[in-house]
Amino acid sequence: MLHLLGAALVAGGCAWLGFQKAMELKNRVRALEETARGLALLERELGLGSPPLPRLLEGAARRSEGPAAELFAGCAQGLSRLDQEDFSHLWRRQTACLAGLSGEGKEILAPLGEVLGRYDCRDQREGVAAVRGQLEELAARAREDSRRQGRVYRALGLSGGAFLVILLL
Repeated sequence: MLHLLGAALVAGGCAWLGFQKAMELKNRVRALEETARGLALLERELGLGSPPLPRLLEGAARRSEGPAAELFAGCAQGLSRLDQEDFSHLWRRQTACLAGLSGEGKEILAPLGEVLGRYDCRDQREGVAAVRGQLEELAARAREDSRRQGRVYRALGLSGGAFLVILLL
């Protein structure tokens, strides 16, 4: 009886590991998509006019989700310290601290701090649109990886658990 319980726990643990890894891939896709949607909000606001940077970031932080909301809120709070750190460094620092975004996503997003608040509204909008497009492409690739590799991770977890159960019994 104890062997069966141990075997069931091993099988369940292996399956859980496989499903957990597949969920990490889905979370990566979700973070990229949320960030792209947040940039779309910025782009829309810049298209409607030239709002001051604090108002732009605060509004985007309220209407965004996930890493985008975190980034915009952090940058909006950091604007009070512009005498100590310029906006491009603030943006890069906040981008580097984002939890849900992959390294490649952070690299795409980081240069946007050089554009926001420095150029006219049209140039800022074009910069945001370019970064949003790159993030959407990265999200599409990540979605395909998640679909393909997620299936593999789930299958490996289940089959690895079954293999260990056979070995233990």
